[in-house]
Amino acid sequence: MASVSIYGTGQLGTEVARLLRDVPVHQVLGPFGRSERDEALSSGVDVVIIATTTRFRDVADDIELAVSSGSNVLVSAEECAYPWAVDIGLSNKLDSLAKTEGVSISGTGVNPGLIFDSLVLTLLGAAPRGCTVAVRRTVSIAGFGATVLRRIGLGKTPAAFFDAVSREEILGHAGFPQSMQVVASAMGLKIESIKKELLPLIAEKEIDLPDRFTVAIGESAGVNQTYTAFVDGMPWFTSHFYGHVDLPGIGKSAMDEIELSLKGEIFQTIQLTPGINSQIGSQNMVANSIQRIINARSGWVTVAEMEPAYPESTNR
Repeated sequence: MASVSIYGTGQLGTEVARLLRDVPVHQVLGPFGRSERDEALSSGVDVVIIATTTRFRDVADDIELAVSSGSNVLVSAEECAYPWAVDIGLSNKLDSLAKTEGVSISGTGVNPGLIFDSLVLTLLGAAPRGCTVAVRRTVSIAGFGATVLRRIGLGKTPAAFFDAVSREEILGHAGFPQSMQVVASAMGLKIESIKKELLPLIAEKEIDLPDRFTVAIGESAGVNQTYTAFVDGMPWFTSHFYGHVDLPGIGKSAMDEIELSLKGEIFQTIQLTPGINSQIGSQNMVANSIQRIINARSGWVTVAEMEPAYPESTNR
């Protein structure tokens, strides 16, 4: 049995705490709110889960405190799947600290953490060398809270949407460059550049989001994102994310698809229908990653370096 502290009282932290308590394999503390930061991060438990926000820079101090206190750390922040993509110096500092303390740090979740990286690497294991990758995810984002939906880009006119994107107030769904870097690093490839496109999906009818806000006609009800990574001057990995709060209303269904191509011809395509639910999938990925972060080598590790996540037996 491991001791686990959860920092973050939002949907993810609260549900991970419930999942872990429903199957009492571990001792669970929390979830703790912002006012209880020190208690959450510095108790020296086996694993600290940080489920608060998206950007690496916003959780770096929290990670440092938890690691300095002797805890392994799981982080839900999308940028933490491969933090070197945004801050090499800070990533190396925390990696070195974790090695000194003999603990591990990793970003975990579904996107990134599974669909755009772990599953891609697993499928590439049975594919010829030289394949290019395309991953497409169509997902309902209706289950997210107001803060996350606003950060993704909902409730904006097209002009306001693009203005907020230019000021990095709207991120869409984060983490795609990190997933691409996880795969590239594992394969020994160097990504030269990543091209990004982030477009609003405009509502043609009013959409009420209970207990949050209403999306008016002409405002964004979702996002259509494409990231393309280039290796040796050619497109190597394309990530496409289509997220909307009312998929049935626009005639779409949730789906995840990974396509591998070789010399311009499709080699293999795999589809998950319906696609993995964003909330349920992320909650379970975090809850099922306790033992694998404990078993991981010390330092900052990516999902490519850890055993798969899976539910633990109650007899453990």
